[in-house]
Amino acid sequence: MNHLPQHPLRGQPADQSHGRVVGRFAAALVTVALTVCVCLGSGACAANQDKELPQQDFGPGPVPPRYQGDLEALTSALAEELDTTAWNMVRRLRARLSHDQARGLQDLRGARAFVDGCARVLEGRSRVSACSFRLDFRRNAEARELELLLLIQNRWPRDLVFVSGAVQLTVDRSFIEASGEMVSVTRRVALPTQPEWWAKSGEGTEVSLGLWPITMARESLAGRIAVSLKLIAPKVRDGEERFAVGGIGVESNPYVELAGFLPTQALQLKDLVPAVLDADIGIHGLIERVVRLDPAAYGSAEVEILGLIERATDLEITARIAPVLRWITRGACPGSDPREWRLWAVEQKNKTSHPGTPSVLDLPGS
Repeated sequence: MNHLPQHPLRGQPADQSHGRVVGRFAAALVTVALTVCVCLGSGACAANQDKELPQQDFGPGPVPPRYQGDLEALTSALAEELDTTAWNMVRRLRARLSHDQARGLQDLRGARAFVDGCARVLEGRSRVSACSFRLDFRRNAEARELELLLLIQNRWPRDLVFVSGAVQLTVDRSFIEASGEMVSVTRRVALPTQPEWWAKSGEGTEVSLGLWPITMARESLAGRIAVSLKLIAPKVRDGEERFAVGGIGVESNPYVELAGFLPTQALQLKDLVPAVLDADIGIHGLIERVVRLDPAAYGSAEVEILGLIERATDLEITARIAPVLRWITRGACPGSDPREWRLWAVEQKNKTSHPGTPSVLDLPGS
């Protein structure tokens, strides 16, 4: 089989451009709500400015209406991941609570518990933000296996331990034939044991997540695998302190395996569009070329190929452009109707442009 060498992994800083960390703090608001049983922002709350909110809404105690607006603003800052703003709000609210306590006010327990819960969310975020995460594959050519690795680089001044209630892996495999026909399979795998991953301060930590066979469907010119990891209900431990950090998700680089008889050189991005436009290159030759495109160039290639749809004939779309886009586009694509492809192209162009996804392309002799 054909391959390009992997990036050096062990002990190297985990570059955020390699793979993507996603949804790290998507559950931030949920974390706060679970911490202090908050229900801010409801119409019922807004209608009760002149009386205390029900105690059951806040668990530790009633929250004075005079704090409601500031706590809602703090909740919004957390949800939007405006951590600097949220920290400033926490400091101001703590100073205000101390002042009110000095004045002898007795109804502060609920507000203080909420602010402290938000502060703990921010403490956990600061530790996770000091770490970078990457999923990568290490190829064992002799055993025809890929070892999936989670790489954690810890820039926090102390060692951290990541503990997750469960780990879910989503594995996407795609195979493409010379005719341009593609088959894609997605399955979800839960790791059997509860992980506890130590990340030493100032060092890179490498965690093996198991071996995956290198497979190639019959008649396929190329196969591709991509894995995403989701930590469910994770916590980060710093010494004796433990912080809930919402969800942490990481996406791997796509890993492409080519059939052994294909040419060894990678296709340059500048050569892809001319190949699509060259009617003398049959679909077999076109697919041979597109599978040799480095996945790091997929994003840029998609933009260029989408630009061809507007002036292409229906036959050119279905016979040449669609098979290329199905391979280089991660996500759902239209079927065989050229009208759907034209509408889809407009939708894609209207979206915010995105960088190409770094990956590993397997070529022979490397």
